[in-house]
Order: sequence, then C-alpha cells, then structure tokens
Amino acid sequence: MAPRNTITTFLVGVALCLVAAPLAAETYRWKDKDGKTHYGAAVPAEYADQPYDVLNDAGMVIDRVEDTSIPIEIREEVKKIAKERAPLISQEERERAYDRLLVIQYRSEEEIEEALDIQLAQLGYDKTIIEQSYVSTTAAIRDHIRQAANRQRANQPIPDEQQQAIDQLYARLASDSEKQMAMNKRENQIRERFLKQLERYRILTSKNQQESEGQTDQG
Repeated sequence: MAPRNTITTFLVGVALCLVAAPLAAETYRWKDKDGKTHYGAAVPAEYADQPYDVLNDAGMVIDRVEDTSIPIEIREEVKKIAKERAPLISQEERERAYDRLLVIQYRSEEEIEEALDIQLAQLGYDKTIIEQSYVSTTAAIRDHIRQAANRQRANQPIPDEQQQAIDQLYARLASDSEKQMAMNKRENQIRERFLKQLERYRILTSKNQQESEGQTDQG
C-alpha cells in the first residue's frame, strides 16, 4: 500500500489539475528506454512503472504521474471524483488566462508555426518506427504463411511453434495498426490545436495593434 503522504501529494496534484484544465484526457505520453517520446491511448505495460503524462484533447498536460507505486484503483477513484466536481474557475477566466499565456509564449506567428513543425517532427520519428515495424511484421507473416503452405502441399503438418509464431506476428501487426491510428489521431489533434492558437494569436495581436494605434492618435 502506498504511504499516506504520497497519496495525499497525488490528491493535491489532481486538485491543481482541476484549476489548470478540464479533465478530458484520452492521450498518454511517455518515454522509452532511449528517451524518445511516444503517445497513445494507454501506456504500454513495459513502461507502466515510470513517469508519464496525461493530455486532454487540446494537447495540454492535465496530469503528471510521477509515483507509479500508487495503486491504480486509487488513481481511478480520484479521477472519478475530480470529473464530478465543477470547474474551480469560470470559462471566461480560463479563456483570459489562455490569451495572456499565448501572447507571452510566442513573439510572432512564425514561432507558432516553428513550434508546430518541431512537434510534428518528433511525432514523425515515432510514426516512422511504427511503420517500419508494420512493414517488417507483414513481410514476416507472408514468409511464415508461404512456409506453412509449402508444408501443407507436401502433406506435412505445420509445427506448433510456427503456428504460434504466426499468431504472435498477427498480434504485433494489430498492435502496430492501433499505434498508427493513435499517431494519426495525435497528429490531427496537434495540427488542430496549433491552428486554433495561430488564429487566436492573430486576433489578439491585431486587437493590441489597433488599441496601440488608437492611443497614439489620441496622444
């Protein structure tokens, strides 16, 4: 069982997330042993014991899981309670805070476009790895099936080991396919988020420029 102070820290972290953003997570972000960042609908079992982020539909981090020793049932119960609570700040206040952060974070439209390119490049590396795995797995399946067909034509039984290998390859292929769909969804979310940021940034900077010109005219 996790220490009481650890669980308390986790609860406080979740409460802070309520202020920062709505709890509408459906994407997880984690790093592999080589330090490469990955995204998906769930954290793979082999990485479940290391820190990971939970992102909402807008790509914002709404939860950072540092201590994975906290029982999953406690995390789920806390999230359930958090979702049932009303937002601690109004939507209007949230939007004003978002606008302030946006104009502070970026100095130009070009910086927003560059940030988009960086995230897509990082995502592209992961997509390439998955695509390579999908292609190699497909080739391996075809090779095993060809061997099995040759054995059948020679009236020889297919070894259990080979059948198991084929089944495992099909499972890997299905996993790669799910990862590809998750990556495509993530890419669309990133593009949509940056497009909204760019459109909002243009509105805000245009408004600021008009106000500045108005003050100059009055002076």
